[in-house]
Parts: sequence; C-alpha cells; structure tokens
Amino acid sequence: MRTTTRRWRRTSLAAAATLLATLPVLPSATPASAGTALSKASVWLTNPSTKTYLSQQSPVTWKTGPAPAGSSGSTITVDTTRTYQPMTGFGASFTDSSAWLVGTKLNAKQRNALMRDLFSRRDGIGLSALRQPMGATDFTVNGNYSYDDMPAGQADPTLANFSIDHDRSYTIPLLQQARKINPQLTLMATPWSPPGWMKTSGSMVKGQLKPDAYQPYADYFAKFLKAYAAAGAPVRYVTPQNEPLYEPSTYPGMSLPADQAKTFISDYLAPTLRKQDLSTRILGYDHNWDVTSYPESLYTDPAAARNVAGTAWHCYAGDVTAQSVVHNNYPSKPAFQTECSGGTWEGDKRGGFVGAMDNVINGPRNWAQSIIRWNIALDPDGGPRNNGCQGCRPVVTISQNADGTWSYTPTADYWGLAQASKFVQPGAHRVASNTLGKGNVEDVAFTNPDGSTALVTYNSGSTDRTFTVRWGKRHFTYTLAAGAAATFTWTGTQQGSTDPAAIGSVDIPFRNPDGSKALITYDSGLLARQPQVRVGDQWLGYTLPTGASLAPPTGEVALPRDSWQASASASSSDDPPAKAIDGDVSTRWSSGHGMQPGDSFQLDLGSTQTFNQLVLDTSASSGDFARQYEVYTSDDGTTWGKPMATGPGSAVTRILLPTTTARYIRVVNKSDSGSWWSIHDLSVLAPDGKVTSNADVTKGVQRKSAQLPDGTRLSAAYNSGSGTAAFDIRWGGTTYSYRLPAGAAAIFTTRSA
Repeated sequence: MRTTTRRWRRTSLAAAATLLATLPVLPSATPASAGTALSKASVWLTNPSTKTYLSQQSPVTWKTGPAPAGSSGSTITVDTTRTYQPMTGFGASFTDSSAWLVGTKLNAKQRNALMRDLFSRRDGIGLSALRQPMGATDFTVNGNYSYDDMPAGQADPTLANFSIDHDRSYTIPLLQQARKINPQLTLMATPWSPPGWMKTSGSMVKGQLKPDAYQPYADYFAKFLKAYAAAGAPVRYVTPQNEPLYEPSTYPGMSLPADQAKTFISDYLAPTLRKQDLSTRILGYDHNWDVTSYPESLYTDPAAARNVAGTAWHCYAGDVTAQSVVHNNYPSKPAFQTECSGGTWEGDKRGGFVGAMDNVINGPRNWAQSIIRWNIALDPDGGPRNNGCQGCRPVVTISQNADGTWSYTPTADYWGLAQASKFVQPGAHRVASNTLGKGNVEDVAFTNPDGSTALVTYNSGSTDRTFTVRWGKRHFTYTLAAGAAATFTWTGTQQGSTDPAAIGSVDIPFRNPDGSKALITYDSGLLARQPQVRVGDQWLGYTLPTGASLAPPTGEVALPRDSWQASASASSSDDPPAKAIDGDVSTRWSSGHGMQPGDSFQLDLGSTQTFNQLVLDTSASSGDFARQYEVYTSDDGTTWGKPMATGPGSAVTRILLPTTTARYIRVVNKSDSGSWWSIHDLSVLAPDGKVTSNADVTKGVQRKSAQLPDGTRLSAAYNSGSGTAAFDIRWGGTTYSYRLPAGAAAIFTTRSA
C-alpha cells in the first residue's frame, strides 16, 4: 500500500494509487445502518493478498428453511438472544512519538484527513478507545519525562511543580480533535513510571514506589485527571502501573507487586479520587495473560475489590483464554485489553493481519470490552523510540517523501481494527456465536445499540473456506479466501430459537444483591485451563480462583525425603534434579532449555508410599512453572499407565490426587514456553488420618448445574455474599471442603476418562 494525502470520495474502496497515492477510499455511509433490505446482509471485505481493503461487496441474501446439505461442520450460528459484555471500543495509543509525528510532521490537511480516517464512523474506521501514557514510555521523542520532574536529589511532595505543559503542544490537541470527531471516544490513562523522586531508584527507570510517596503519587493522578479534563480530554479509566511485573532497564518502568498495588489503590488512590470528586475508575494489573493470580488477588481483598473496576490485559505472554478464566472466577469484574502491539516478529503484511484479526476476534470472545493496539503512528524505522521495542508496528506509518513532505500509510493493524471498529458501536454487546476455530473461519458477533448486528469473520486457514451463517430461521452461505476477513452487517430481529449445541457453550447466570447479573460462560475448551483428577473411569475437574482453597477430608503430612531420588529428561548442568528435593527453596532443578511438550521430572520415593497431593514450588523463579502438566504414577518405574491428574501450572502448583499407593511419580510438561521449567521444591503429602470438620454452608452461595453438548456435567457455585464462603463438594465418594472468596465462582466438572 502506498499512501499520502487523501481525497475522500463516496464510492467503494480503491486500492490503486498514483505517485502521490491516496488512501483506499472509505464509504461515507455508516455500514450498520446503511439501509440494506431486511432480506440481505451487507458484506465488507479485506484481503491483503489481493490488496482489497475494507471493500463493500455485493450483499448476501438470507434464505429460510434447511441449511445446505453437508454444512453442519462448517456453520457459524449467531444467537442474538444471548448477550454478554458491552463494548467500550477499539483503538490504540497516542504515545509521545505517535502524537509528535501526527501533530508536527503532517500538514493541517493531511492531519485532518488522518484523524477523520481514524475516528469518524461515517468517513473513517470509527476508533473509539485510546489508552494514553501518563508521561514517557519506550516511545518518546526526547527522552524520559514526567509531569513533575525535579533535579537529582530533590523532591516535590506537594506537587508544586506539577504541569502537563509537555502534552499541550501536540498530544492534547489531537485528543481534543479525536473527541470532536467521535464524541463517544473513551480515554484510558496509564503511567510507565512515577516521577523519579518518588521511587527507590531515584529515576524513572527501574525501582519501586517509596513508602512515603504513596499519597503524593495518588495526588499526582488526581492532578493529571483534573488537568486533562480541563483541557477537554476527560479520562474514564486509569491503571496504577503499566506492566507492574516488569522493570525494563533502558526505559521508564516500575515494579509494583500485587500487595503494593492493593495498598496504593485501597488506601491512597481510590480515596483521593473520591475526595476530589473524580469519577474516573481504576483498572487493575495492566499486564500479560500468563499471570492470572495478580488481578485475582486484587479481588480477594474486600477493600481492593470495591475499588478495582476490572482487569487490564496485555497480549505478550500466555493465552487469551486467561481472560475467560479470570472472568469465570470473578464474574462481576470486566476485562479490557489495553495493549497489544503487532510487529516484525509476525512476518510479512499478511502475518501482521493474522495477528490483528486474532486480537480483534478472540479478545472480545474472551470477554474483553476494549481492544487497544499500541502506537497510533510510527516512522518507517518503528520510531522514534526511547530505548524500547524494536520492530513494533503502528496503526499507520508516517514517512517523509523525496520532496521533504510527509505522508501516511495504513498498516495491517489499521485494516484489522477497521473490520470491527467501523461496524461495532460503543455500547454494543457481544452475542453468542460458535467459531470454527484456528485454521478455519473464526468469528465474533455483536448487537449494536441501534439493533443492528455485526458478525466479524476471518479465515485463518491456508485454503479458501465455504461456510454457512445461521441466525434463527435464516441462513446464507459465503466463501472466504485464506487470510481474508469479512464483516457482515444486518438489521432485524431474530426469528426462531437456537439449539444450544450449535453454539457449544452454556451460560450460567447468578444474581448479585444489587440485582445485577454475574454470568459464567463455559465451553469444553476451558477444561484444559482447570485442574482435573482421574477417579476410576471419570475425570473430575475444578476451578480454584486465587484466594479459594480445596481441602481433602483429612489433614495432611509431608512424606520424609530421606530415601528419595530424582531424575529428569533434561537438566541444566548447574541445576540437577536433586536440588528440587533438597529442602532448600533457594536452589532448583531446571530443564536447561525452553519448555517443550514431553519434558519430564521423575521422583523415586525409595519404597511404596501412600499419598494424595503434590506441591511444586517455583515461586523463587515465578515464570518457570510448567504451563500444562500431567501426573503419572508407577510401582516399578517402567509401567506408567494413564495420567492421574492434569491441569495448568502456577508459581506454586498444588495437585490433588485420589489417595494413591505407588513408588514412582512422574510429572510431564505438555506445552511450549520460552522459559525454562524449574522446580525449587517438591513436596509429596499424605493424609494424616485426622478427619477435618465438614464445612457449614455459608449464606450467599448460589449453586446451579448445566451440561455441555459433549456430555460434560457442570456444577457451579457463586458467592454473592460479603465474606468468604465455605461449603462441601463431593467427588467420587469423597467429600472435600471448599472455601470461596466473596464475588468468586467455582466450577466443578465431570466427564468420561
């Protein structure tokens, strides 16, 4: 794609360009309300392979009656009667680098055209969410800055030096213009670092928040919010810290462990915002999918739970289904995706479009209310950078031409966002639909406030795919090229019911004391995200939100290690298997390479022993736990049989087993990770024979049952009370005691082994 100044035409998109090329021209009508006949659905196509970008195609015609023969395995069913989270919007970030390029390099005509392209739903792609850095990031033009910088060794606890003047020259004018073009625009704000004088490092690089800086930092937030509101850029959400589990060594950042975040939010930030009559809401975490315990730990604390409105997520580690896991664990707390950059690591333009569409579709499918990419604009070298990301891809690239003028070009992120942002209005609700999955046609569906429906589809396979869309009594068939995306929009009300088996998931609604709904949605894909134990011919599964506990009916005692011997499929020369069982949590066994399926750790107990729990402690290397495990036992070290337990790992992985007698235990890793697999300490626990008292069911626990189309039976419990609830759960003839924090839910599954 070649791009410069843009001329707007009310015609279909055109990919052709002149020497001073214009952007492919977007139509001026709002697609979801364009007046397509009720018997038809509009179609908007992007196919990078043919240089087709958000091009309106001939509408498809709805048909009634049976679907085409043989289409049962390639049918996407949309059920607009089943609604989920409201959508805040789609967008990116005006980092300092982005705002500087747009605000100072483009002339007024180009800048106005780009802003219209980005934020107008009528004449552009209708972006409606921006995440704004509070100060410097890894994309800053002239180095690090905060809103209250002081000379080395000096502090400003009263914030007498506070000023947002840095942002007034080119950032705030763009935010004002964006809000004028799209009045439904939502602003979020996040600091990469407080002023250096507030930190243990004395710098915006690395360090933690000083204990005496908690209140000044809360005041810093309040001053920022008031100053931005006065400048015409009110902020709806803030997070306390960008990526609190990462301290970059070359650009602004800060470590903010969960316990410190709780203290800062509950005792300082939230009270300060309330005292100053600021309605801005606080989101927690703002980091990757691979650590779900951090955001959940904010919800286990009653004070933090009252003050944290939801979880902010990034996409750089882990899997997007973590959003669904945390949602089901704490179903009244919404999810927001606040940063997900594409980049050169995705390959060519088609690879970039793959990443963008995956984000746009699977983020909302897993409860995200916003999808926010990273930089709005960068130059052709991916800058200006402030010692940060190499190869990050923006939404548009701003380049200098041979004659010294500047122009802009949309990237894969622009077109990926466009497939949703132009058609999904703020306040739209995601609705139920099945997906054909990776390597096939993936999708997500929404109903807009005006009653229209938008279905976003993407063919992530390597060949063309023909599929049927069913909506109530109607259906149509469409063929989508490999790597292409199509958005279908239509109006009207669904006629006829939908077979739940066609969607593949079940909804389990609960009620909060204030009358609001807490909704759990579960499908068979989530089984791998919970621990499961094989008892006889059944797999018994359970979820365990952070703060919850599941205890067997007797106490426990650790088996002595005197005669233990450990071995592994591979080991680092510095970290042999014996260090996992030496009783010293400062030593470890490690695999010596990035985790691979089939990596194993084996324990010889020295003699046949009886046990019912394993504990793998990796907390001293918190990212080095097995992402997915299986546990086997053996009497002779040769015959292992079927796995006894499976599930996701964590920094401390506690694995419940049926009471088992064996000599050998093997733990097998089942997934890939760039991290080494480490175990700092492995304990084997046995029942001590002392019966623990059964729990008295606490008031406020609601229970419901459901069944998946594949026959998996579910039992869900939700604690709508104000304190931790206790109740008994019976599995395979054994009664366990479960403790569930306020606002949390537990799901128990039973399926054939």
